[in-house]
Amino acid sequence: MIQRLLEKKFGLKERGATTHRRQGLSAHDAAPQLLLRVLTYNIHHGRGTDRKVDLDRIAQVIAHENPDIVAIQEIERFRHRTQRVDQPRELAQKLGMNVVFARVRDHRTTDHHSHAAYGNAILSRFPIKEHNHYDLTFSKQCEPRGCLHARIEAMGISLHVFCVHLGLRWRERDYQIARLMSDEVLGHPRFHSGPRILLGDFNNWFPVKSARLLREQFKDACRVTGRKRINTFGHPITYLSLDYVFVSPEITVLSCDVSRQRLARLASDHRPLVCQLAVPMVLGPETAGA
Repeated sequence: MIQRLLEKKFGLKERGATTHRRQGLSAHDAAPQLLLRVLTYNIHHGRGTDRKVDLDRIAQVIAHENPDIVAIQEIERFRHRTQRVDQPRELAQKLGMNVVFARVRDHRTTDHHSHAAYGNAILSRFPIKEHNHYDLTFSKQCEPRGCLHARIEAMGISLHVFCVHLGLRWRERDYQIARLMSDEVLGHPRFHSGPRILLGDFNNWFPVKSARLLREQFKDACRVTGRKRINTFGHPITYLSLDYVFVSPEITVLSCDVSRQRLARLASDHRPLVCQLAVPMVLGPETAGA
């Protein structure tokens, strides 16, 4: 039903099909490029600002933006409060995309279901070849946090996509960003074999030293497009800039903005951040040969 609705509303008949405009070679550059649209979205387990849980609204918001890769935070599986729906699988089916999920918090005991969990997910039009999860939890007293990595094969390019959800306190985020930048995660040589995209809910509403460390090695998609911040969370009067997209240096950021849909203001307490990227089809030796 939802698939027919999406097709009727947005003209999305072949979600898995590529198009020359978006995923072919760029005609404006000397070097061939893969045009890629990415989106990060904290869906608040599908609970909207009207307090209703409605995954169909989340699917409609995402489908309207027509992304190739989606990073999702606060998504659940088999929890009582979300009607025991396997949300990652359900969302992937509605959108016609591939999906991987990483458990960050276990709810098997509280929800009396052997697979009840809360965590992060990555959806992709392209094949997902492998994925793994990194624990970013600061301490036992803090909410569990994590980073989901997926290696995605897109027209011959191996993309390394990292979906993160960081802590509320600056000390947590300092620790978590330092761990992300370490040789265990983003700094590991195996992740230098292709372009890297780091996106998610950073809970970083004011500048901190650790966030500046990210910008030393990655492009902040918001700043590259000439904006200091893009507000993604809260009431229009008190919006905060919590969600970010960072890309490795070889990737060109063509655009970055928050979703302007009216439904996006209702479907979750966050609005999705959407970026258009150009990824070189032929990588330099420092990237391709690492």
